[in-house]
Amino acid sequence: MRERIEAELAILRGRYADLEYRPDGRWVKVPRYVLPSGWSGKEIDVAFQIPDGFPGVPPYGFYVPAGITCGGIRPGSYTEPAPAQPPFGGVWGFFSWSPEDGSWRATADPATGSNVLNYVVGFGQRFREGA
Repeated sequence: MRERIEAELAILRGRYADLEYRPDGRWVKVPRYVLPSGWSGKEIDVAFQIPDGFPGVPPYGFYVPAGITCGGIRPGSYTEPAPAQPPFGGVWGFFSWSPEDGSWRATADPATGSNVLNYVVGFGQRFREGA
């Protein structure tokens, strides 16, 4: 699994070069994720955890620093503070989220199937939904 995660992170770094990875717990933080208009801020850090059983088991949900709102409203399917806190400092909230189609089709080659880059880019889908 370690080699697969390293390959996936290399793909993710192609778009988010300054991501942070914590092998203890397999936590990933993507700084300065661009938000659509209406959200509290233009950019936000996002984090997620690579689960046991990856890539057969897809990641689920993502974390943002506490206090996020959309149009002044706390978003739905969001818990603050998150039950588990990422190891990146501060207080985090959690979006219960997975891609709209619910599909995760990992292949032997992470560049051709579902991967963490697709997953992270997909957070934009949730943000475009608004609160």
